[in-house]
Amino acid sequence: MEELALEGWTDFAVVVGGASAALTGLLFVAISINVRAIGRSISLRSRGAQTLVLFAVSLVVSILLAVPAQPTVVLGGELVALAVVAGGGLFTLDRRAKREQDVPRLARTLDVVSPNLVTLLLTAAAGVVVVTGHLWGLYLLVASTVIGIVGGIANAWLFLTTLDE
Repeated sequence: MEELALEGWTDFAVVVGGASAALTGLLFVAISINVRAIGRSISLRSRGAQTLVLFAVSLVVSILLAVPAQPTVVLGGELVALAVVAGGGLFTLDRRAKREQDVPRLARTLDVVSPNLVTLLLTAAAGVVVVTGHLWGLYLLVASTVIGIVGGIANAWLFLTTLDE
């Protein structure tokens, strides 16, 4: 029965996985266009890495959902582990970004726009709810991935269009 309930999520996994992979490519293009300005700023490099983590979280969620015949308790545990690992990485990158004395305007904007915490909290909450046997927790992944992807797109757009010399 669990397997049938998860089977309906494969289309979601395919869409999210494809979108996340494509947007990761866009992020690399956006950063490469402004590579000199970004390369000079530890804050901007860290914000770019945070955006990459947001896209990677969505990509890994799609991979986890696509695993065939996976028990829901295992999926829930994987989602919690993903949120913890990504949270550690984002926390480290955020601390590194804030060490810079002269923070570029773009970095301050990315700090405000970035939905890192909300994405990870929703992913962890989905995992906890699924571990407790309630598959409605998977719907929290919809909000999590939408927030992560939209926030990542906003960040990539800022990297692409803003040159903060």
